[in-house]
Amino acid sequence: MIRSSIRNKLIVFLLVATIVPISTSIIITYFFTKQTVSNESVISNSNLIHQANKNMMNYLNVIEQSSLSIYNNSTLYSIIENGDTDYLSRSEITRGVLGIANSVKEIRQVYLYMAKSERSLLISERNPVPSEGPPPKYTQANNAEVFMEPTHVSHDYGTGRLFYAPPSTVITLHRSIRNAITQKELGTLSIDFDLEVISSICEELYSQEQEELYILDEKGTIIYSADTASLGHVLNEQWVQHLISQNANSGSFEFKSKQFSGVHIYERMTAPYMNWTLVKRIPYESLYKNARELTIINAMIFSLFLIVVISATLYISFRFTAPIRNLLGYISKIQTGNMDVDIQATSNDEIGILARRFRLMMQTINNLIMSEYKLDIANKTNQLKALQAQINPHFLYNALQSIGTLALQHGAPKIYQLLSALAKMMRYSMNTNESIVTMQQELNHVKAYLQLQLQRFENELTVRYDIEESTQSLQIPKMLLQPLVENYFKHGFDHRNPHSQLIVSSTWTGDGKHVKLVIEDNGRGMPQEQFDALLEQLKQNLDPFDNEQASHIGLYNVKSRLLLYFNGEADMRLDQPEQGGFRITLLFPVPKQVLP
Repeated sequence: MIRSSIRNKLIVFLLVATIVPISTSIIITYFFTKQTVSNESVISNSNLIHQANKNMMNYLNVIEQSSLSIYNNSTLYSIIENGDTDYLSRSEITRGVLGIANSVKEIRQVYLYMAKSERSLLISERNPVPSEGPPPKYTQANNAEVFMEPTHVSHDYGTGRLFYAPPSTVITLHRSIRNAITQKELGTLSIDFDLEVISSICEELYSQEQEELYILDEKGTIIYSADTASLGHVLNEQWVQHLISQNANSGSFEFKSKQFSGVHIYERMTAPYMNWTLVKRIPYESLYKNARELTIINAMIFSLFLIVVISATLYISFRFTAPIRNLLGYISKIQTGNMDVDIQATSNDEIGILARRFRLMMQTINNLIMSEYKLDIANKTNQLKALQAQINPHFLYNALQSIGTLALQHGAPKIYQLLSALAKMMRYSMNTNESIVTMQQELNHVKAYLQLQLQRFENELTVRYDIEESTQSLQIPKMLLQPLVENYFKHGFDHRNPHSQLIVSSTWTGDGKHVKLVIEDNGRGMPQEQFDALLEQLKQNLDPFDNEQASHIGLYNVKSRLLLYFNGEADMRLDQPEQGGFRITLLFPVPKQVLP
């Protein structure tokens, strides 16, 4: 009966093909999920520890760099080397140490000992007034130039300060101040900083209720722990010795004891001034918690899926054999090329839905074929319209020339001159092939621009050019002068002044190695407060979207391009003459091969 019945064969085959793989998968998943989740947890925690390690090293390097400011300040270094002999030298030392104390927020106090004068100085966060005392309590370990003292309670370094400063838990960076040539020790610098940043980074790495996190030095001294009472003490446990004996800079190992059984994930924090290890302890109970939960969830999903599959197998075998055959018949017709075959679907079950979806799919395919065809035609039409809409800038220039010629033919030479000036400006501006031009080309562009402005303000403005002939062949960045001239019409031109004047001049400086370009007017200028604000803005990067700064973008652009082209050796100066108005001076060097 089973051999002759397709339905029975289908039932047996589907049951075997679903029950056996799913059951096997549940069993295998149960055994392997635990290890997989464990490995993923180790990798994830290793990445977190690595990132935290980088963040803490960056922070500690900032503190270490702040201790080098002793060498960067030549005056302070000289006083330490030769001794503080007067009030001024002592004030300089106080300022230098105070600068170190304020360089990093977490620094609590800074201690400086000077061997030459046998004096010491202590400046703390709570007491910025320096406290002086006898030589230091601490010396450099193993003659190291710089080292990090493990976590300890802060103290006054024997200075006997008068102001009460409650002790706190700190880490200290000690640096030996030495002569760079003789390596003679000139003094010591000690920087106390708290664990606020280190604690904030570490607290993000573990769950204090379930896990443990330590920072240990090479001797096992606790730098950081959730147990603040243990800070600064040596942790004498077997797992610590095992950790110290590890040769790799990072990794993980399992350790089992009566007190703790679990995985240890660690990474070294090495620098010339320290050798720490960041280690996270994850107990097996916490490590495998997610694995157990995931295994249970997978088992439930697989069980539910198995029940659904068995039910669907039986249902499909008994109820959908016939509709499948009908659907295969429709497919055969479509394969012959009949894309408009009428697919009948009378049932409301899955096979009926499949038949209707198949019918909708065929309709969609037909529609897509037509849509793609129409879209291709539309794209070709849009491409043609885009080509037709393109206008060559030379067409505009030639059109202006034609209009000007027509004006000349009709006895309007003035219109011809203005159109010619506008055409020259457009051609000069649209020519993007040249970024560097001669000064003569730039002056011609400015003259064309002013020709149009003179027509606009016919009897209200006079323009004077004082151009030294030998400067016109020099090369300058394009569009350097026109924005400066335009600035006058935007901000300085006064309609009430019938004698407005604009002067454009170029001269050699007294040394004959620089050229000075000056744009000067007798306009209304600007209030002194606004002028000072403008000078300050030009020293900074202007934001073109700031309404208060947008009006000065042209000046900043000119200055930036001038400095860029002349490698920072040029300058743009603004001033307001005593008689009124505004003056812009551009000063730039001239290459030796073109000097007169």
